[in-house]
Order: sequence, then C-alpha cells, then structure tokens
Amino acid sequence: MGEIKKALDTAVSKLSDQNYAKSFAFCRVWIGIGQRYHQIPPHYIIDSIWNNRATDSIVPRDGKLIHPTAHLALRLARDAESDHFLAPFTSGFQSRLSIITLREFFANNMRAAHSDNGSIGCFYAEANLIAHLANFGYVEEDAIRHQILQSLISHEKLHDHQADALIILFKLAGATFEAYADPLVVDRCFELLNGHSYDSPYRSRDVPHNVFGGPYRGGHDNGNVKKKLIQVRVPPGG
Repeated sequence: MGEIKKALDTAVSKLSDQNYAKSFAFCRVWIGIGQRYHQIPPHYIIDSIWNNRATDSIVPRDGKLIHPTAHLALRLARDAESDHFLAPFTSGFQSRLSIITLREFFANNMRAAHSDNGSIGCFYAEANLIAHLANFGYVEEDAIRHQILQSLISHEKLHDHQADALIILFKLAGATFEAYADPLVVDRCFELLNGHSYDSPYRSRDVPHNVFGGPYRGGHDNGNVKKKLIQVRVPPGG
C-alpha cells in the first residue's frame, strides 16, 4: 500500500503538459488496484496533490512566483472527480482541496507576517492554487469578496510575501477577483503594491524584479500596474 502512495506522489510531482494524459491513466490504474486489493483510502490522490504542492520553480527573490504545474494538479483532481471509475472515491475533491488550501493560506500568511525567518514556500504554492481554484469556480464567492485579498492587506504594513501573493492572485485570476471582489479593496491592493519596496533579500539587488515582466519598485503608475495584472484569462485545461 505504501508503494502505491509513493508511486502516486511521484506521478503528481512530475506532472507536465506533455505527460498529463499518461500520468492520469497511471493514477487511474493504481487507484483501482489499490482499492481492490489493498483497500487504500480514497484520499490518496488529494494527499498526493497536497503533499507535492510546493515547487523549486518558485523563487521569490528572483521574481519567479508562478507555479508551472498547479493548474495540472487541479485538473487531475477535477478529472478524477468526474471519471466514472474514480468518481465513487473522489467525490468533492475540488471543494475539499479549496477548503484545505484556503485554511493553510490564511495560517501561513499570518505566520510569515510575524516571523522574519519562517519558511513560506508552501504559501506561494497555495496562492497559485487559490488563483486557479477561483478561476475554476471552486472558491466560494464570500471568500473572494470578503476574505482573501483582505487577509493580505489587513496588517500594519504590506509584507513582501503578501505583495507577492497579490501579484500571483491578480496575475493568474485578475479577472475573477475584479468581477467578485469589492472594487475598493481591489484598488487598495494596487495602491499598496504601487508603493511597496521589498526588504531583504531583495534589498541586495539593485532593482527587484517580479512577474510584471520587468523591474518593479514603488512609484509605478497604479493604473498601468492594474492593467497588466487584471485581464481576461482562460484557465489552463479549462
């Protein structure tokens, strides 16, 4: 049973656009074998997605904030939930994943805001997952309207990890947040981004970079920053 779990973890951790179909078929076969001969718990797939959510591809100090395969992990959950063979074992996967992701996102945001030395690699992965989940319609409207953005701008100052999370959310799900979030809150997010200066380790770099596509530091035109991040996007795999 443990070997099946390891195999699923490996398949999820190595997901790519090129191998997705083969990886899904692999998971389907081994979940079936596990259910028939080992009675493995149905949460193995969601556990594999969750335990492999972080990635070395996210390097905040270099402005690399976008998880390259987060959309594939969510596609795996969606396809498993809708597959006629896996459906009995995967009902409600995406909703459960949304709840878990939001819970840890809020907790890790608070931890990072009160600790200069804490590891927040998973926080960035969770921000990526939330953006894709929101685009797919698996984040409750109340969370989009009243909680997610507010949790990032409610502290005395905008911390670096919070600025990065705002960039991730608007970069991947800008149209969704513009449609459902309070317009005043959205405007406040961009006001804070516009005036944000990164602390260490960014301070050691002459010009901090992020996913705006080039150098960024306080003083950019707020409307221009907003225009770059809020746009209509088709969710990958949607």
